[in-house]
Amino acid sequence: MSRILAEIILKLKPNSPSQPIDLREISPDIFAGKTKNEIGATQIWIGNTKETLGSIFEIIGETAGTPEDQTIVIEGDLPNSRRIGNKMTNGKIIINGKGGLYIGSDMKGGQITVNGDAGEWVGIGMKGGSIEVDGNVGAYTGSSYRGARQGMKGGMIVIKGNSGCETGAWMTGGTLKIMGDSEILPGVHMSGGSILIAGGCPSMVGASMTGGKIVLLGKTGEILSGFHLEEIKGKAKIDGEKIPGPFYSFSGDIAEKGKGKIFIHKENNSHLVEYEEFLS
Repeated sequence: MSRILAEIILKLKPNSPSQPIDLREISPDIFAGKTKNEIGATQIWIGNTKETLGSIFEIIGETAGTPEDQTIVIEGDLPNSRRIGNKMTNGKIIINGKGGLYIGSDMKGGQITVNGDAGEWVGIGMKGGSIEVDGNVGAYTGSSYRGARQGMKGGMIVIKGNSGCETGAWMTGGTLKIMGDSEILPGVHMSGGSILIAGGCPSMVGASMTGGKIVLLGKTGEILSGFHLEEIKGKAKIDGEKIPGPFYSFSGDIAEKGKGKIFIHKENNSHLVEYEEFLS
C-alpha cells in the first residue's frame, strides 16, 4: 500500500501577538490524523492567556494519517515562539522565517528546517532526528536544561551561521555542526558526541569536558590549562567524514579527569606553535 504524504501550511496572520507564544502543539505527532478545524481549535498559550492556533494562523492544506507522512510548513517570523517540534518523533517541520526558543526540544526523530535565524536552546535535550538552521542561533544549542547534567543525547544539528555561547553544554551524544563562528565555551561539560566548528571561537573550547570530540577549523585563543598536546594529526573525523588538517590534538580536561579530544587546525593557529616543544 502506497504512502500518502501530506503538507499543512500555517500562515501567520497580520498583527500577530508580541507576547511569548508556546507552540509545542505544532508537531507531526499531534497534527497527523486531525482535520484542519481540529488543528485550528488546538489550544495554545500566548503570554498567560489561552488562545487557539486558528487565532494566529491561517491553516491551509491537508493532514496525513501518520506522523511520518506529515509535513508542517510555517510561514512568517516567530522570534517570540517557544518549543516548536517539542518531543516530535517523525515527519517534517519547515519554518520559513525566524524561529524562536527551544526549537526541537526533547526531539526524538524527524526533521526540522529553519530558513532563517533561531533563538536560544535549539535542540535542547535532543535524542534523535535532525535540525538545520539556515542562519544564526543564540546560546545553548544542543545543551541541557538548567540544573540538568545531560544535554543533547543523539541526532544531528547543523547551524549554517554563527552560534552563541555554551553550544553543546553537557552534551552526551549526537553531532553538532557550526558552519560559522562560535562564542565561548563550546562543549563545556560534554561527555560524548561530536562538535564541528568551521569558523573560530574566542576561547574556553571544551572547558570541563570529560569525553567526546571538538574539531575547530578557525582561530581560537589560548588553550585551557587542563588540556595537553598529544600529537599533530594529518586529519580529523566527524561522523566518518575526514577533515584535512594538520591539527593539534589536545586531550582533557585533566581537571575533570577527562579524556575528551580537541582538534585545533594548525595553520590557522600559529600562536599555538609553542606547545610543540612538549611533544616527545
